[in-house]
Amino acid sequence: MGTLADLKAQILDEIGDGVSVRQIGQHITRAIEQVASERFWFNQGRVTTVTVSGVDTCALPAGLRRDDLVQILVGGTYYPLVKRSKAELDDMLLGDANTDQPTDYALVGSVLQLYPTPNAVYTIAATGIYDGAALATDTASNAWTTEGADLIVARAKVSLARDILKNADIMAAANNAVADALYRLRADTIRRVNTGRMRASA
Repeated sequence: MGTLADLKAQILDEIGDGVSVRQIGQHITRAIEQVASERFWFNQGRVTTVTVSGVDTCALPAGLRRDDLVQILVGGTYYPLVKRSKAELDDMLLGDANTDQPTDYALVGSVLQLYPTPNAVYTIAATGIYDGAALATDTASNAWTTEGADLIVARAKVSLARDILKNADIMAAANNAVADALYRLRADTIRRVNTGRMRASA
């Protein structure tokens, strides 16, 4: 496996008539969305962003789906920030015009909101689960078309068999393939975590 086109071709070969390439593409997208929040060795990593002095928000690292740890770099050392709800952070910022080294944060849409408002430029590192690169064309690829390909093909076949083909036999076989792929990926993730060999997010 390698590209979106490879996944489409495999599914078309294995299912045969009754589905279009357009439908296959839609169900691949759906399959990725269904599993993207689960932690696997290939979809987690650490990405940095920077603050602007006097501005209490900074850009969220691209593709961050779930934040496990957000840290601030000070004097060559990373220190954890305390996660708050937006309401909590709004209350803390209310009437506080002071700027200082941030100690707390909240996820607000596509930005990180910080408290206190940064008094300088800081590097912020976010460790967590990240989305793969967008599959905008058939020649595009990401971790889901490579390391996670078996799982995505199987999940797409489940929904195609259920929703388009109305074929219980194909759906049952695809469900078994989903279980097998999940077992392998979860076992590989545990093994890599235990040996410290995780893939850094791009």
